[in-house]
Amino acid sequence: MDMDILQDYLAEARELLEKAQEEILCLEDRPEDDELLASLFRAFHTLKGGAGFLEAQNLVDWTHHLEDLLDKLRSHQLCVSSDMIDAILRGLDVINGMLQELAQGDDPAPGPEDLGTRIRDLAAGVATPQSSPPPEASEQNLASASVEPAPSGTLYAEQRLDEQGKSGVYVAQHNENCDTPEATSEDEISQSEFEAVLDQLYGTQAPGMDAPKSATDNISESEFEAALDQLYGPGGAPGLPAADTTQQNNPAARMHDVPTAEAASPSPSTAPAASAGEAPKPLAGGNPKAAPRTVTSAASEMENTLRVDAARLDAVMNQVGELVLLRNRLGSAISRLLDENEDLGRIARELDLSVNDLQVNAMRLRMQPCKRIFQQLPRVVRDASRQLGKNVQLEIIGEEVEIDKAVVDALSGPMTHLIRNSLDHGIETPEQRRALHKPETATIRVAAIHLGDRVRIEVSDDGRGIDRQMVVQKAIEKGVLSSEQAARLSEQEALELIFRPGFSTKEQATELSGRGVGMDVVKETVHKLRGQLDIRTNLGAGTTISMEFPLTLAILPVLYLRLRREIYALPVSAIASLVEIQETRIHRMQGRSLYRLDDGEVTPMIDLGALLYEQNLQLASESVEGILTERGLLLVSEVLGNEDSVVKPLDFLDKENWYQGATISGRGSVVLILDAQALSRHAIERMGAAR
Repeated sequence: MDMDILQDYLAEARELLEKAQEEILCLEDRPEDDELLASLFRAFHTLKGGAGFLEAQNLVDWTHHLEDLLDKLRSHQLCVSSDMIDAILRGLDVINGMLQELAQGDDPAPGPEDLGTRIRDLAAGVATPQSSPPPEASEQNLASASVEPAPSGTLYAEQRLDEQGKSGVYVAQHNENCDTPEATSEDEISQSEFEAVLDQLYGTQAPGMDAPKSATDNISESEFEAALDQLYGPGGAPGLPAADTTQQNNPAARMHDVPTAEAASPSPSTAPAASAGEAPKPLAGGNPKAAPRTVTSAASEMENTLRVDAARLDAVMNQVGELVLLRNRLGSAISRLLDENEDLGRIARELDLSVNDLQVNAMRLRMQPCKRIFQQLPRVVRDASRQLGKNVQLEIIGEEVEIDKAVVDALSGPMTHLIRNSLDHGIETPEQRRALHKPETATIRVAAIHLGDRVRIEVSDDGRGIDRQMVVQKAIEKGVLSSEQAARLSEQEALELIFRPGFSTKEQATELSGRGVGMDVVKETVHKLRGQLDIRTNLGAGTTISMEFPLTLAILPVLYLRLRREIYALPVSAIASLVEIQETRIHRMQGRSLYRLDDGEVTPMIDLGALLYEQNLQLASESVEGILTERGLLLVSEVLGNEDSVVKPLDFLDKENWYQGATISGRGSVVLILDAQALSRHAIERMGAAR
């Protein structure tokens, strides 16, 4: 097996699966959307073609069954139903598993037999009620229609599927002494009577019937070319490959043709532009002359897109990071020589601008839209809401907002945990919502918001909210904390108990929640990505959980500070402001040191000297400055200045520590980067233990 072709196929296949899942969920709301049906059919057709070239026979067989079902749907031989949507979604999961096996170098195992049988039965129309009438049939002839009475009774025409699953029109005669129409050998009608029935029901063409292939229906080659020119422009025809026909044997080349040659029409193997006895039809709902422009646009977009291995991209970012560190060191060295040589200063400034531009462009290479995080959420909401018997509407805002690739890759699992937690814990049942005078359909809102050099991702619902007292009581019952510790918790700290490992308000674990691991994963992931986690709730009205992340994780702006003789760094994103410490604003309450800010708000004081060196900073005898963060006021000896840095991990430290990593300062020394959240949490625990 050619590994290059395999990697190309896997990349394209995963993109097709992501798009197909999104389109299937849209199809549930728009079951008669011909463009959606055609796009889904092409996706499975393309997946099957590439799998066949790679000789993955089980994947070929599986996609063939789904392709067959989609073919029946797009030709309106079958109607979309919720059972079909469920089966197709489960079929996508099987394909995803097969692709993972291919990626590991294994031949995919066969798909589950029961699901395969179900998909084949659905494609054959077995035990599948039609959710809506065929689009060709008008309202007055959905099931049957009467015509002029014949001498022996009334003729009835009915459109239904035969044993092979093909749609056709069947005529029966109803005698006056019979209760139901029935077809017997004595009820035969003439050809002219049958044609009259069809004309009355459907005009001059009967839906679902194959066109008769008679000699009189043949058209000449010139007539066929003229029809194509009229529909698609001179020389244009949908579904015809623009490149060498040898590409048909290359799955990578064939898949690249999908957005271009096939995007405007169904596959030529299943839906030719014209056949004998049937004139070519324009694309549904669109101007046929627009097709060539779509092809050109898609081809141009593909020419401007380059697929790059993520490892190479990471290597570029690492090199840019090292260049930033060298820039900082060079600037620091030159600053001491500016009085002697002005040219060095000018060169340093120009180099600084060039490195900044390179840094920004390299960062943009890693940026990806938040849509990649959100695209699996409609499926999660659909499956979980049906399982729980709840009516939920999902709103997604800000899919186009871009963020670092590392955040996109890491947030898939946490976002699923948040959505399931909201569905299981937050959203009430329809009966409960009616009793509370709420709409029966609840709303979950997912939003990505761009905030300067940061991105905020919010998950909110209009459910029951979080009862803080109940959370604290559950935490005491489960031994997460003692009654004395619970008494000292603020309202925000009580809410944050839901992120503790092993904590859950559920009495019994279910498939969705209750094991106390989901929210812990959310917190740990946000912490690893140098983000901030916040929770807001209104009892009876809903809950919002927000996560803020830096736009890029490759470069970290930090503030350098001095703690007695040692130099440390603190991420700029964690800092609200700098504060000049005034002893008259310091207060003591329940063993805590609090500081009153200019606006009258009170915040905890965190003495870094006491935390890191077991020796408090003395306001009366040494210099003390304050750095205000979201969790408290950090006391340090001196604030030095800010600088862009590159974070190096500290893998040798324990998991529980108060450092985010290390960097190299402009003077070439190694500096530890402090974690403001970990410091504040440790300080609170320390004060509680001291009481």
